[in-house]
Amino acid sequence: MRSLIKILALVSILATCVCSQPKKAEVVKQNETKEIADFTIRYIANQGVLIRAGDRQILIDSLHREYKPAYAFPPADLQNLLENAQKPYDKIDLLLASHIHLDHFHAESIGLHLKNNPSAIFASSEQAIAEIAKNFADYEKIKARIKPVAYEWKKPVEYNQAGIKVRFLGLRHANAQFVGIQNFGHLIEIGGKRLLHIGDADMTAENFSAFNLAKENIDVAFIPYWFLLSENGRKLVREQFNPKQIIAVHISPDEAEKIAEQLRKESPETVPFTRILEERSF
Repeated sequence: MRSLIKILALVSILATCVCSQPKKAEVVKQNETKEIADFTIRYIANQGVLIRAGDRQILIDSLHREYKPAYAFPPADLQNLLENAQKPYDKIDLLLASHIHLDHFHAESIGLHLKNNPSAIFASSEQAIAEIAKNFADYEKIKARIKPVAYEWKKPVEYNQAGIKVRFLGLRHANAQFVGIQNFGHLIEIGGKRLLHIGDADMTAENFSAFNLAKENIDVAFIPYWFLLSENGRKLVREQFNPKQIIAVHISPDEAEKIAEQLRKESPETVPFTRILEERSF
């Protein structure tokens, strides 16, 4: 009897361990090397997206690797395509990274893409560039295509590359412990549309008010999902950004179903990105 009890207890413990394993993000099944249609936004992972308009393409917050269970990351086959600049990621014009946290940025991933895609440019903060210089062995081979952007809170910096216009927005990172992190938002103009990506910006009106973004006629805004789960956050999005379309990002695989359901109730017009490689065309 005691042996049976021990066996049942062991089975229960093993079942609990299996059930508590962190989930990985669902991946949309498709031919990963297929051509990406115009105008298309493809979800890469966490806050990472590919934006394509005509023959212009941007990757933002997409070149990162597995970090912590709470954050979606590109699976191995997708990571290989991205870092080796293989189809359909062989013609990226511009790489952007909002900040250096490892669920948004990986120095070697960015370095490898630049090495394997000689037409790509990386533009980001001096913190991000310092990380690549320190951690990517072939930095000297790619540094001519790395463009530093001066970061200052509440200050914009204009940048043009290959017909793509980017306004870098100096935004304060959320949480006081990250006060030293240079977090850029990006107002991107490409293919006649305007898109807003805010990284891990602090959810306060003060953080955005200097930029008058509500007057920019924003077509698509990529918003961390927690902004959209409170009335104050939704009010901030309406008043500060006023986008035509909201895409919720930074959704943990462990909570994807729950958060998607909450968003359907609280912000039904929002598109939640939870499945890697899912797309929206405009």
